[in-house]
Amino acid sequence: MKCYDHFVNGQWLKPATNEYIESIDPARGEAWAQIARGNEVDVGIAVEASYAAYTDGPWGSFSVEQRAAALNDLADSLEQRWPELVEVEVRDNGKRITEVRAQFSGLHSWYRYFARQALQISALQFDNNTPGVSNRARYQPYGVIAAITPWNSPLMIAAWKIAPALAAGNTVVIKPSEFASASTLEFARLCAETSLPDGVLNVVTGYGQEAGEALVRHPLTRKVSFTGSDSGGRKVAEAAASGIIPVTLELGGKSPQILFADADLDNAINGILSGIFLSNGQSCVAGSRLIVEDSIHDEVVSRIVARASSLRAGDPLKADTEIAPLANQAHLEKVLSMIDQARTEGAHCVCGGEKLFPRECPDGYYVQPTVFTGVTPQMSLWREEVFGPVLAVTRFETEAEALQLANDSDFGLAAGIWTSDLQRAERMADGIDAGTVYINHYRSVDPGSPMGGFKHSGYGKELGPDAVREFMQIKSIWLGTSACADPFPSQAG
Repeated sequence: MKCYDHFVNGQWLKPATNEYIESIDPARGEAWAQIARGNEVDVGIAVEASYAAYTDGPWGSFSVEQRAAALNDLADSLEQRWPELVEVEVRDNGKRITEVRAQFSGLHSWYRYFARQALQISALQFDNNTPGVSNRARYQPYGVIAAITPWNSPLMIAAWKIAPALAAGNTVVIKPSEFASASTLEFARLCAETSLPDGVLNVVTGYGQEAGEALVRHPLTRKVSFTGSDSGGRKVAEAAASGIIPVTLELGGKSPQILFADADLDNAINGILSGIFLSNGQSCVAGSRLIVEDSIHDEVVSRIVARASSLRAGDPLKADTEIAPLANQAHLEKVLSMIDQARTEGAHCVCGGEKLFPRECPDGYYVQPTVFTGVTPQMSLWREEVFGPVLAVTRFETEAEALQLANDSDFGLAAGIWTSDLQRAERMADGIDAGTVYINHYRSVDPGSPMGGFKHSGYGKELGPDAVREFMQIKSIWLGTSACADPFPSQAG
């Protein structure tokens, strides 16, 4: 069994308590690796190493061109060696190997993009109304960044934080989910073989209430970037507020997909299936609420059910598997409990709704792709994030009703609109309370496009042209260009 320690200052560091957490292969329900159980002591060592690398190490004196070169060197390594990381992540969180390969084959592009973006940040010159002075501003890094990542796409989401943070000149301590830490640790091993100086990237593993909270509360942590549930985000924000530390939160969603009768139904159904059943619904932008025009409701549901019920569950390491396990047993139990609650509240289960026992992985954490109809805004299935392959369907008759239903949620991360009327699509996009709106497709993501939510889906943005600046502070500098006037001329002489 593989045993992982923390990765600190370019070295492997045993946990202070010498305790480890078992990592369970969700396809088989058995332990396959162990990760260090970190605490306040381990976090302190990592943050201090990160701070030293920022203040005393070579990284702090690197020019922006040198930082970009280091990121591009890391990208070169990833472009060649990403296949080494794939199986580790599949064993850790159960995501289908086809999806992981697709993500990892492009990982290098995130680091290259932000290396380029760093080179475009320059000082600003301001006009002002004060005679005899000029005013300019420059961006500078915060220092130590705490990055806390989830279990659904550990390395991709880590790239969204690490790449812009390093491009800005910060150092990073990352705390991955205790359910999926191995790929982040293997990535750190790869980083150690590049030109990235020791201490610039550190990994501490363990539970959120032990390692994660200690990382956020450490006095040398200067900013936090967190991706996870809304309940986790509240805890992080509260802990960061005690130290007056800025936070970026990318949290959960209950994203609506609005389907009008004039849409290309073949295209729309493909997008809807992708939005909720790809990654088993374990995606923050999962399109989990389908709001479908009444005249096509029955046809659409029938076609979705036919497709969903034919998907093949199996070993996520096999390329022909279409349904992989959920990431851990606790999450499986949560999803099954929410399915039972939906039935109790009166929603109609027209597809799935039960635990699966694939022949090749009978002990894995599998659940059937599930579709409910007759879901109302009062039901928990409408209001709460399942984070699983469960689609809630309701009907609408008018455009205004569809918009009202879409916005009837505490979340606002993403939304989908399916229609051939592009003017209507733009009206709906303007009216929807969500940070990302897709029209006639779903789930695109790109380093050049901002990612972040409204309402309980969080605040701050990841990715996009300003992502590097999100990890920098702006300093205003005033320069006197003429002699200062005597403030008390009556006392002169």
